Amino acid sequence: MVDLAGRGPLGQKTGKPGPKPRKPIPKISAKKRAHKAAEKALGAWEHMEAVKGLPCMACGCYGVEVHHEGKPRSGFNVLPLCPPHHRREYGPGAYHYSPKAFYVVHGLSAELLTRVAKMLEAMGGR
Repeated sequence: MVDLAGRGPLGQKTGKPGPKPRKPIPKISAKKRAHKAAEKALGAWEHMEAVKGLPCMACGCYGVEVHHEGKPRSGFNVLPLCPPHHRREYGPGAYHYSPKAFYVVHGLSAELLTRVAKMLEAMGGR
């Protein structure tokens, strides 16, 4: 049997074996593990854990997510926000839906970070 180009059947492919098996992805990358081990980072992780225990800055409910403020990102400049006030998919009123509108309603970034520090002091935190 011949195809339109006048070639016969191709048969089994020969040559290089298939692709190499991939290494499994580690749960925590080496870079992240080294970052967590650094003394400065340990303080930031502890601070973020303390902020997770605070109520939402916008509505006062518990069950918050940590939102990083400012650039460069730091584990010390974080706000506690509940999912409806943090994530874009919840619509107007959420930080990631419109940061400008969020700041108009709830105050500027520096004011919010000051409030977080006062809340931590009141709870016996840092």
